[in-house]
Amino acid sequence: MHLLERAVQERKPMFLVVHQRDEQFVPFKGTVSKKAKDILSTQFVSGIVQVDRDDFNHPLAQTFQMNDPFYLFTDKDGIPLLRHDKAVDGTIELERLIDSVATLAKGETLGKLTAQYRKGMRQQSILTKMLQRYQAFDQYTDQQVLNDYLSQLTIEQLNNFETVTFLLSCGPVYNSKTYLLARTNGKMVDSLYSSLPLPVRKKINNRIIQRTFREALDKKDFSLAQHIGYFTYQTWTSNYLRGAASQDYYPLEYKRLMKDTVAYIQMARRFYNDRFYRIDPDSIARIDFVQDHQIKLSRKGPLLDSAQNAAFKQWIGKGRQYYQGDQARNLNYGAQQILAFAWNSPDALFDAIRWQTKAIGLKPDIAQYHHTLALLLYRVSFYAQAEAEQEKAISLSKLNKGRHKEMQAVLKQIRSRLL
Repeated sequence: MHLLERAVQERKPMFLVVHQRDEQFVPFKGTVSKKAKDILSTQFVSGIVQVDRDDFNHPLAQTFQMNDPFYLFTDKDGIPLLRHDKAVDGTIELERLIDSVATLAKGETLGKLTAQYRKGMRQQSILTKMLQRYQAFDQYTDQQVLNDYLSQLTIEQLNNFETVTFLLSCGPVYNSKTYLLARTNGKMVDSLYSSLPLPVRKKINNRIIQRTFREALDKKDFSLAQHIGYFTYQTWTSNYLRGAASQDYYPLEYKRLMKDTVAYIQMARRFYNDRFYRIDPDSIARIDFVQDHQIKLSRKGPLLDSAQNAAFKQWIGKGRQYYQGDQARNLNYGAQQILAFAWNSPDALFDAIRWQTKAIGLKPDIAQYHHTLALLLYRVSFYAQAEAEQEKAISLSKLNKGRHKEMQAVLKQIRSRLL
């Protein structure tokens, strides 16, 4: 029986551990006591829910921004009571969360507010609290609730600093009526953004981006995915490398999720070649450094003067591994998508082989990277090289018994040409 059906039938709240990892995912960092387990099994309908990244129609993916993993307590109708985004570290923290849920359930929950809304109650206080709860749970804002809230605002309120901040923080769909009205006074909004702390600006922008992309998927609207790509590009201001990658990402991801194979392969080859393969990690780091240190770019001469370059070298020395790891992950992911979408296209496969070779050059000790390269080489009939890479994957996966066994099985398939 579905967990939500059980919760309704048994009239119990739910506790869910939501993740997008593999079957070997461990839900808690520390040990969980029998007492805590008993509470979860008797007082809640509990479960671990694995949401595939490609399953954008999964009810949880349609409702929440998918930080990985997160812990969700809901009422019996599946409406959230508490969301926790950091790994739960054993019994004490878990019991603290359970106690918090018990307290929250007695108060004005989103479930109770939603029940009032469905009865036709539209007081601004109710709508405000609902919109605040959506933000607290990283839940996609119901645009009808947001429109109902907006319809009660006066022109004076739309020119109010705090009101506009709240509207944008709710995550209106880009270029929607709500978004455009929130920007009625464009000069004030621009001034507002420049004065807000960077973490706050990032959070507001991310809610707009994620909600708009969700809308593009729900309505199968590719142009909206393109528009939010452009919006994302604008949020990076002078960081043109990250801005260009962000602008291309959302249309690309839309095509991937919609399984538009021909368009995706063409876009993916251009994206991973231009945004990752042909760019050195230090180049991305250098632009980040320029932006973080508010260095003005000059159209003539070197990017950094001698003093700034010395400061950059010291700075990147501490962070180079992060930049190398990030680029390697992106290249590996792109190569895996070519395996999924273009396994019979030699041109695309050779592109992916170049990406994967660079990923391994940046991070040579990751078993999965050698495994991915082995599969790519196998697809272009480079069998000896494929075996050699898979052997490296096996050697690097010894500490993970389950994964080690899987790698050995793949090597047998490669050798027998049955992959």
